[in-house]
Amino acid sequence: MEQFQYRSIRELNDILHFSMAGSSPALQGERRRLVLGIGVFDGVHLGHRRIIEEVVKLAERDGAVPTALTFDPHPRAVLRPEEPPALLVPLSERVRLLREAGAAQVWVIRFTPEFAALEPEDFLSRMLECPEFELCGICVGENWRFGRGDRGNRELLDEYARKRRIDFTACPELRLNGEVVSSSAIRRSIASGRLDAAEAMLGRPYRLVGKVEYGHGAATSRLDCPTANVSFSTGVLPPDGVYAAAAIRDGRAYPAAVNVGFAPTFGWKQAVRRLEVHLLDFSGNLYGSELGVEFLTHLREERSFNSPEELKHQIGRDIARIREYFSRRYHQPEE
Repeated sequence: MEQFQYRSIRELNDILHFSMAGSSPALQGERRRLVLGIGVFDGVHLGHRRIIEEVVKLAERDGAVPTALTFDPHPRAVLRPEEPPALLVPLSERVRLLREAGAAQVWVIRFTPEFAALEPEDFLSRMLECPEFELCGICVGENWRFGRGDRGNRELLDEYARKRRIDFTACPELRLNGEVVSSSAIRRSIASGRLDAAEAMLGRPYRLVGKVEYGHGAATSRLDCPTANVSFSTGVLPPDGVYAAAAIRDGRAYPAAVNVGFAPTFGWKQAVRRLEVHLLDFSGNLYGSELGVEFLTHLREERSFNSPEELKHQIGRDIARIREYFSRRYHQPEE
């Protein structure tokens, strides 16, 4: 296969559909030293954060820029389009979490069938060889595979790094309570309602990010409990039911009551599964805005009530429990 020699970051961008998020010192006319952490990093769980911590440590030692290199779309969505994974977070949230973990910049490679078909050696040369930066370190998970047929592995990457005198670290799997911390395990935990297990593996509550859209309006007009109907294209819902949650808007967290399900009390025709969020102690217009929803604990099953009035009384009890839960969790007395 033809080998490519890159003359500039711009050429690299054109060939790899390379994009950058955050500060980009490599684009400022100075050849910079980089340490790369490479992976998909869906959800940026504790295992991923361990890789970024190693990247930061090597970068500080070598006077380099700690950089995360990730892929979009998810490789499995390209290699097995008939069964794409349900991603935990959208790309924008992944970038934010990687920056929060310590990456000074995040590079995103568009993963295409052509890119997936590269032999492992060509895969590495396309990603890592550019005269505008000096690569001095690589960190990956020990089971990371790459190149055609997943033939690239830790041993090949170690050999590649040794020949070029590049530091190489393969971080071992992280286990919690006997289970390997992985994005797949977190998806399973959320989908089965094991929110505590998901939170332990993520190192934080699971946050689903979506956009507030117009709904039926019944919660406001008939229940005196305005809700935000959150539409999302990326994320995993827990089982139907009512949850205590934190709703994140413009960086501020509000206690929230969340219903996942079909609102059976109202008997909607062609009802669809919805994510409805009532922000406690909030007034304002949320329509069209981005909202993050952190699922904290399950309160009860969703069920059909005899009347909206009966449901309204139950919602009042739910909100009282949520206030009590937040008071206990964050040790803050109610005002």
